[in-house]
Amino acid sequence: MTAKVLLIEDDDALRRSLTQTLELEDITVLQANGFEQAKRAIRANFTGVILSDIRMPRYDGFEVLKKAQAVDPDLPVILLTGEADVPMAVRALQNGAFDFLEKPCGTEQLLKTLRAAMAHRSLILQSRQLERQLERSDIAALNFPGQSVVSRKLRADLRRLAPLQVNLMLVGETGVGKRLAAHTLQVISPLSDHNEGINFKDPAIADQIAKLQLPRNTCLVLKNIDDASSEDLSSLMERTSAAADLRVLMTSTRSFAGLAEGIRAILVHINPVEVQIPSLFQRSADLPAIFESLTRQVARDLNIDMPTIAQTTFSEIAKATWQGNLPELRSFARSYVLGNQSKTQQNDAMKMGLSEQMDAFEKSVLSEALRRNHWKASLAAKDLKLARKTMYDRLARHDIRPKDLKS
Repeated sequence: MTAKVLLIEDDDALRRSLTQTLELEDITVLQANGFEQAKRAIRANFTGVILSDIRMPRYDGFEVLKKAQAVDPDLPVILLTGEADVPMAVRALQNGAFDFLEKPCGTEQLLKTLRAAMAHRSLILQSRQLERQLERSDIAALNFPGQSVVSRKLRADLRRLAPLQVNLMLVGETGVGKRLAAHTLQVISPLSDHNEGINFKDPAIADQIAKLQLPRNTCLVLKNIDDASSEDLSSLMERTSAAADLRVLMTSTRSFAGLAEGIRAILVHINPVEVQIPSLFQRSADLPAIFESLTRQVARDLNIDMPTIAQTTFSEIAKATWQGNLPELRSFARSYVLGNQSKTQQNDAMKMGLSEQMDAFEKSVLSEALRRNHWKASLAAKDLKLARKTMYDRLARHDIRPKDLKS
């Protein structure tokens, strides 16, 4: 990690002197004459440390510390103090500052403190990168975050059942993530080489069934099985009868016992294992984690900064019922991200013509489809009902590279 310091000092001569000292030690210095000039650089992904004077006009070092703590509690802030400011600096340490240095400060002590802070920051960022890598390798945790008993059980069920040669029925309210659970199973399962999907809500269901391809080791997702007609389902079962090593995943708002008798009779030979996908009400303890995950996805898809989420926002989210489940919360996350855009971003959006707005919307839809399908363009194309070539053409048009989005 490149050694980097955000230096906040209103005394121009002292700021230039400190900058020269640090640059001679191959430390990159970002200079600011006060909090207002510095605050845009104080971000959770800032790779350096902050060195700030305590006494400054308008906003003092405590405002710098408060901002840093709100953005990232692990972002080291070192305060420069005059002799009379030592009690204030001690109070700042109690509030989360990394250390303080008395002015005038010797070069050796300055560098020793800064290097200790930078080493600490490097370890924090490396740890976070490792956590992200582990999270990305654990699709169940990525798609269904949270530490409640309900969420942990769901992840355990998905991991346990994914490698087993059994048919599954994913049951839950509308919007709880049944399709997301099906995608999760497809990704982590070693059983299937090919994935197909049938949506019984699609008016063109007969065409879907007619065009269905079922090579060996296929995972077939039957979406909205509770909306299937006996005729369409019988036709599908006839098409699948000769398929080798076929695995079936079904999604439904009703349990197998709650399906129409005729549908149950057709599916009886599948003998599915039911997996309950909990609602957001049942996962209420995990709402902050779920909202943060959705907000990060939206910000990434829109290619804008991830906003800092206020604690009051988390509290409001935890109190709401979210009867619309994930789509409702995702819509709120999108509004929250857009509402936290800078004035420049808002003005740029307002200046966009119809064609530019449509392009931006299409790019967002393509990015979201890739996210839902774990960055696999072929699966995203099926999700969007696009020919594979069309999907790749549109990705190229918008300069979307799944590998870049995934990182």
